[in-house]
Amino acid sequence: MTAFSDVRVIDLSTGIAGPFCSKLFADFGADVIKVEPPTGDESRRLGPFPDDEDDPEASGIFQYLNTNKRCVTLDATTPAGRSLLRELIPEAGIIVENYPPDALRQMGFGYSEIQKLRDDAILVSITPFGQTGPWRDYQATDIVQYAASGIGYVNGTPDLEPLKEPGNQSHFHAGTCAFLGAATALIYRDISGVGQQVDVSTLEAVTAAFAPQLLASQHTGVSQKRRFPGLPSGLLPCKDGYVALNVRHQPTWAHLWLFFEEPEIADDPRFATPEDRRANTAELAELITPRLERFTMQELYHGLSPLRINVGMTLDIEQLVNDEHMIKRGFFVPISQSSQNGKSETQKMPGAPFKMSATPWEIRTYAPSLGQHNSEVFGQTLGHSDQQLDQWRNEGVI
Repeated sequence: MTAFSDVRVIDLSTGIAGPFCSKLFADFGADVIKVEPPTGDESRRLGPFPDDEDDPEASGIFQYLNTNKRCVTLDATTPAGRSLLRELIPEAGIIVENYPPDALRQMGFGYSEIQKLRDDAILVSITPFGQTGPWRDYQATDIVQYAASGIGYVNGTPDLEPLKEPGNQSHFHAGTCAFLGAATALIYRDISGVGQQVDVSTLEAVTAAFAPQLLASQHTGVSQKRRFPGLPSGLLPCKDGYVALNVRHQPTWAHLWLFFEEPEIADDPRFATPEDRRANTAELAELITPRLERFTMQELYHGLSPLRINVGMTLDIEQLVNDEHMIKRGFFVPISQSSQNGKSETQKMPGAPFKMSATPWEIRTYAPSLGQHNSEVFGQTLGHSDQQLDQWRNEGVI
């Protein structure tokens, strides 16, 4: 038995946030049916692709986000497509979608209409700014979310413009919150028998991760600003890269200089307290940088960590994938990518974001091809004939 072996999810979402939410359900055992338009999810065209050749069946991000799912195609803008969707929804306890607010309702699938099809249904709605509020109808990209959340304002250095985080982290934040909201609603339904709509705002999901800086600004009355990297915490150069070093407290300050075999420097009056060190960061950098540059990242990490000093290696992708700790934990897993021309490649992708002892995460099937399970779902589950499916294919419904 798996954690969600009795759960079926209909995933109407595209992109990253919704598919990541449903991926977490699928990888822990739920039966997730991904409903794509006949042209395919937009993430099939995002890549990366093997040999940089566009191939909707070999998109790296799609392969990652859609493991363990079944896939059907359905054009919900057509009457026949909407009729099929009405048949499919009662088969699932959770529906995940990322349409603009009111778009599903206008198609005849608002939450009240879904409840008529299944009264205990859980509808997870993911949008940039939520289902309500003055911004609810606005569109947004990852950089818009980081700018609006305040994280961009504090990210970077004071002499340059604000920066966004790399990749599409806001969408993964939203997908994680959607999964948590859906799982919470599922627990409540198990207790009460009552379903509900889960309203996920990507902006709020990102802003929640910004809480410490928000609270600090409210306590001090001053907005947090961008800082130059360095001590008392920040990235500093070493022999073969950079390390993240946090030396805030007196014991760790003394331990740092024990490691450098110069314990007397811990008593230098210029750096006697954390406040002194913050006031003299330029002098401190001049003092510590030459010493760090004598050591590699590995030497600093394994030398300082036992002294209870927070230190981290700034790993590139190759170093991360081949890191001994990650390998021992089994975090990265091989995923096979099959292209339209029959070529197959195996890549390492992130595995379980958390481990469960009784109901472990696993890859049972790789990401499906477009419409791979049309016959299985529309035919075997819903009972439609092969002739009817052929007709819908010819009409562009599926």
